[in-house]
Amino acid sequence: MMSAESDMVGVPGVREQAYPIKRVLDQESRKVVGWLYRWNTGQVAVMWKGERCESVIYE
Repeated sequence: MMSAESDMVGVPGVREQAYPIKRVLDQESRKVVGWLYRWNTGQVAVMWKGERCESVIYE
């Protein structure tokens, strides 16, 4: 798994813990392609299973 720094939103700070808050699904197949995490800093980031997908939905 890898995360994309460009997919982060929120306040910068020391990230220590993250909690999954939603699944990221491919819009067409509805397969899980990643997870949305909220960090202790308030930042939100996507952790992709593989390649980054452009057409996604959050569930």
